[in-house]
Amino acid sequence: MRKTFIRSIIAAGLLFTTAATTNAQIGISSEYVEPRGWSMGTSIGLLDLWGDVGTKSILDHYDNSEYTKKPCFMGGLFFRYSAHPSFAFRIGGYYGTLYATDMWNKSKAQTAANIEDDSYQRYLRNQSIRANTWEGSFLFEIAPLRFNPESRSAMRRFQPLLLFGVAGMHFKPQAEYIDRNYVNRGYVDLYDLNVEGTGLSSGIYKGAPPKYSLWQIVVPAGLGVRWDIGKRLSLGVEWLYRYTFTDYLDNVSGDYVDPAMYSKYLTPEKAALAKEMQDKTWLINKHLPAHSAGEKRGNSSNNDSYSTFGLTLIFKIPGKKVPWWY
Repeated sequence: MRKTFIRSIIAAGLLFTTAATTNAQIGISSEYVEPRGWSMGTSIGLLDLWGDVGTKSILDHYDNSEYTKKPCFMGGLFFRYSAHPSFAFRIGGYYGTLYATDMWNKSKAQTAANIEDDSYQRYLRNQSIRANTWEGSFLFEIAPLRFNPESRSAMRRFQPLLLFGVAGMHFKPQAEYIDRNYVNRGYVDLYDLNVEGTGLSSGIYKGAPPKYSLWQIVVPAGLGVRWDIGKRLSLGVEWLYRYTFTDYLDNVSGDYVDPAMYSKYLTPEKAALAKEMQDKTWLINKHLPAHSAGEKRGNSSNNDSYSTFGLTLIFKIPGKKVPWWY
């Protein structure tokens, strides 16, 4: 999946650069060459989780009727300083909800050639995740066509952008709990249940995966385009992909464990809950036996990530100093 993202980034970059080059006659004026100074902005966009839960391919992620029933968003505010028309940095804070479900594979699973098909296995696994997410980021912004602020390309309103930086995020994984009477009991927190035995001592679970943190370092990178509406206002479209260093944004990564283990570190009530949250296949097919300890529940070789695609609106705060390129 990550290789597909890299190809998409390269293709989108070529598209944006070509579009900017072919629009040479649109909005050419030196007033759009941004002077040094501060600005503030807001952004909002679709938020997508790329993890073990959900679909395998990007097309399947978006091209299914279940996805459109529950789109999730991230939005926030940022302050921005332009040191040069081609370079700026921004500091921002954002809030959103990560969401994914194996039910996105339903339609494809119904036409699968056999039960070993990936979409069928994901659908049968029947896991879902919701995680309220806070993010603080420091981003660098590059406008490649404005390296020379006196050039014709720098004076166009339409400008492609490259974005990259570092961020920190906090998330809280939850999942829906449907009991054996098919009653939806709402969302329950998953972190303290350790459904895959994360962080347990060898006396309880030999070879247990390490406990993950709810605070994570994130590496964002992406592309965008911006249209200067006037001297003080800009409207943009941006796509940002965030690589993380954890495989537990969706609380699915490794293997199924022996349900009897839960009683060794949880209360009887929580042990019963952990057992239900670990294996939800019975909701799809009640005749299938529960998964055995050691069977694959996720793919621990790939870390999770998430992305946003949305709009930005920037207001440039008037400054008194005249930049050297004017």
